[in-house]
Amino acid sequence: MRLAVTALVLCLFAGVVAVVNQQEYVPGDTSADSDGPDAFAEDMTLSVMNEDGRAVYRLTAGSMSHHAGTDLLELHDPLVNITRPDGSRWLITAARGEAATSGERVWLPGAVDLRRMADNRHGAMHISASDVVVWPGEKVAETTRKAVIITDSFRVEAVGLKADFLNNRLELRSRVRGRINGAG
Repeated sequence: MRLAVTALVLCLFAGVVAVVNQQEYVPGDTSADSDGPDAFAEDMTLSVMNEDGRAVYRLTAGSMSHHAGTDLLELHDPLVNITRPDGSRWLITAARGEAATSGERVWLPGAVDLRRMADNRHGAMHISASDVVVWPGEKVAETTRKAVIITDSFRVEAVGLKADFLNNRLELRSRVRGRINGAG
């Protein structure tokens, strides 16, 4: 009897250890795939042009991998370069990301930097946010998290942001606070 109880306790303990050590499934997470990627590239660049041959956006990454059975590209150090019709540019960077294989959507979890480069028409702008979804073809980026927008003349914080790069418009969703640096 004592041997049976000891064997039962050992089996239960082994089951608990197996469950505790099992990797948690996260949607889009391919790290639990034991077969590894079916495609891998370093210094990857995807350039998308319109019908006129003008750049719509460019996606680069330090490395990219694809796992069989998914429609996602796993990206390390992604950079989304969006060019507006007037030639101005936005650069969106993160430590990691996922892109739909069609290129229509890029998911950037964690800290994300969005920067408008200064040019003849517009001053520089920096947006610090997290968990950003980018639709590069539509020239739109969105987050439901906190975003901090900084230029030479103002600093604004908000929870939730939709950046429409095509129309040069930022939509702040809630808890908007800011400071404007007046010129006197």
